[in-house]
Amino acid sequence: MFICSYIVAHWLARDSGSLESARELRHFPYLETLPPLQLLSTSLTFSDAEMELLKGTNLYGATIDRRNELLEQCQQCQSVFKRYVPDLADGFTLYVSAPASSAPTQPLIFVYCVHPNPSLAPTASTPSHPVLLPLLDSLNHERSTPVTWMVDRMGSAGSPVTQPASSGPPGELAVSIVVGSEIKAGGEVLNNYGPKPNSELILGYGFALSMNPDDTIILQLGGSPKKWEIARKGRPGTAEALDGIFREAFDRLLIAWKADMKEELGPEWDGNHDDKEFEVDMLYMRKDAAQMLLEASRSRLEGLLGAKERLDTLSAEPSPPSSVRAEVLRMLGYYVEGKSYHGLGYSHDGSLVPDLGEVAISQDVIEYLKARLDSAKAELHDLGVEDGEGSDEDG
Repeated sequence: MFICSYIVAHWLARDSGSLESARELRHFPYLETLPPLQLLSTSLTFSDAEMELLKGTNLYGATIDRRNELLEQCQQCQSVFKRYVPDLADGFTLYVSAPASSAPTQPLIFVYCVHPNPSLAPTASTPSHPVLLPLLDSLNHERSTPVTWMVDRMGSAGSPVTQPASSGPPGELAVSIVVGSEIKAGGEVLNNYGPKPNSELILGYGFALSMNPDDTIILQLGGSPKKWEIARKGRPGTAEALDGIFREAFDRLLIAWKADMKEELGPEWDGNHDDKEFEVDMLYMRKDAAQMLLEASRSRLEGLLGAKERLDTLSAEPSPPSSVRAEVLRMLGYYVEGKSYHGLGYSHDGSLVPDLGEVAISQDVIEYLKARLDSAKAELHDLGVEDGEGSDEDG
């Protein structure tokens, strides 16, 4: 939070009339070029009415968690200001109302929102941190654009020289962005923020892609620290993540079953079984794990469909309420259901793409869990267990 505190100090010093005498605060001209808080549309800046539209999605909880995290950090920074610069401490808040006679004071949340994400030192030994880079931090995102961020040591004539930034004596460094594709005269220079789902783009940047194949949802068992990121069926890592959360749910049941068996058979029981009863118990746990996850996933999909209904209702109104911005309504539609929600759509290059958005991914999860449940029931039926008959047809 050091850089955030440093940046906020510029506005606090300006409003107190002490900016000119604060020689350590040298970046105010650059900060004046950044967009005002009113133009930011990340979910951290959503109104209550806009937050209401997020209910039922992963992004709702993630936004609340991030706000709480920032509030805690803000209070920590404020306590430091009270100790060392008490005259400025009262202005150091998450949201600040501006006096009518002056330009708005930027809150800490603004500084967080304008941090871009490029990693200039992505190594374990040299951790990367969010930074603000004049000009380069204003470039828009284009998925799959070939972009390389470079840090070079400056030559004597003020131009970068081709040597690693970590070599040689300390000196001035130049950060450059190298685009690996042709840009026509007058064309826009674009950055690539990396493969990010719309949930991350909305939370961190304030926009969403109409068709985003990098969309994901997060699944997590209650009380577990492990989060499973699930993308569309067929995307790299999706099958492994689905198998992973199923295995985690199964292992929970297995631990409870082993505890019951030890209580029943005594501490000398070694956990081994070779009979049919053991096989049946394992199948029942597979069935129960699938059923538990399926019920939770159906409940989650119901919440998403509720969010979709609210978005559709507002979108159909000739004059949406002023408390909901048009750009927020549009990007939430992309996030929840994707542009190609009604059947197959087309990507920018004309190729067919599947449905996108959280709704479609949640339906994939339900399809996977139904197959797991039906498989366990079928195997129980083959063993002559009546309770295992039938398939899951609900939903």
